[in-house]
Amino acid sequence: MEPAPFTRLRGQRLVAATRRIARLLALALLAATGSAPTYASTEEFSSFDVERPEENDESLLDHLLTRPPADWHDEWERAPQAFRTAQGCFTSGQWHVDNELKLASPLGHKARFGLRLVQVESDLAAYENLDLWFLFPQRAGTLGVMFRPYYDKSRQDFALMWELGADTTRDQLRLVYGLEDLFNNLWVWRQTRVGESGAPYDRHPWEPAFKAALRRARWSLETEGRWLTLARRRVGLYGGAEPGRAQSLWGAWGAAEFEARALGATWTARTENRQARSTDQPLDLSAGDARRSRRLWQVELAARRATRRGLALEGRWLYVDRMQSRRPPLADARFHAIDRALQLEARWAARTDLIVRLGGLFDRASVSKSGAFTHGTRNESRAYFGLVARFGRVSLSGIEGIELDPERYEIWHHHDKGFLSLQTTF
Repeated sequence: MEPAPFTRLRGQRLVAATRRIARLLALALLAATGSAPTYASTEEFSSFDVERPEENDESLLDHLLTRPPADWHDEWERAPQAFRTAQGCFTSGQWHVDNELKLASPLGHKARFGLRLVQVESDLAAYENLDLWFLFPQRAGTLGVMFRPYYDKSRQDFALMWELGADTTRDQLRLVYGLEDLFNNLWVWRQTRVGESGAPYDRHPWEPAFKAALRRARWSLETEGRWLTLARRRVGLYGGAEPGRAQSLWGAWGAAEFEARALGATWTARTENRQARSTDQPLDLSAGDARRSRRLWQVELAARRATRRGLALEGRWLYVDRMQSRRPPLADARFHAIDRALQLEARWAARTDLIVRLGGLFDRASVSKSGAFTHGTRNESRAYFGLVARFGRVSLSGIEGIELDPERYEIWHHHDKGFLSLQTTF
């Protein structure tokens, strides 16, 4: 028995409405994921160094003050097109730079194109990645393909991604498989050079990565990680008198964060672990492998509470464990430092577009070393004040540091470095 015309018409309308809603949800998902994620590279792990921050005796305090205000986070995650930068003075000759740009554009009826540019120049690592993403929504999740170009073809990277949800949805799962240095000896007739050196891989690196998140009204839990598989390659100068060298690199990074709202405050707990290991020795084994290992592990606890009069209070405790070792023939050195930092800050919203910041920092750094440069065990303290202003779609934050403890070097009055953060959407 066929359904009545009215019933059939109502069913068709219901199907059409369902399709429209599904299309709108897909477009919303694309708007959230259009710029696509970034993932690490061999350059990030190879430049990772936990001893270099000792050139700046207040490195941890500087890193805390270069962070953008936490209030900017949601706007960044929800905007398909945005730019942000965090910069600051670390030493008389070092300027910290952390830039990130994301753009999105339609690639067809459903597909999207995403661009992500990350530039980092820091005492911990230095790298630059330009990721070009092509995203294709499916019935279950979104498929993505990424290309990362470099002048040296041997350094060019690719990646495959599948993602369910987005940075703004209740649940999210992202799986990425990075194809590092794809043209370097993957096909021998293609590319085996890095600049003027031949550097074919004996063991090619890959980089799996993941992100998982649960977000609810009163709490959220996020975890993510990346793993650079062990890479081995032979490097030799063409026509050079020196023998070739065997080099290897391995790296891993993982982080987890839990946030909850209770007792009128927002509580945050976060942990991070980053490791890298590399070797370098002559192919003829005339010297040792010059092994270098480094690891950074940290735990962070924070609480912030806002009052009805525009005043917000925030406290943070940070524990950072840094270890690095070098083996002969280049060096025989070991470095180990533990930082325990405390930060207290008050914020007052003078207007809807102007916030005044006032706070203080204290760090107890315990250092043990053997054959490594360091300022040694020390206490570092600093007061600071700053302003956060909004101009249209542009948010700007500036901080001025005030030196509290005596230093071994000259300080201009009590000025102790300045920091600047900017974020805008398009």
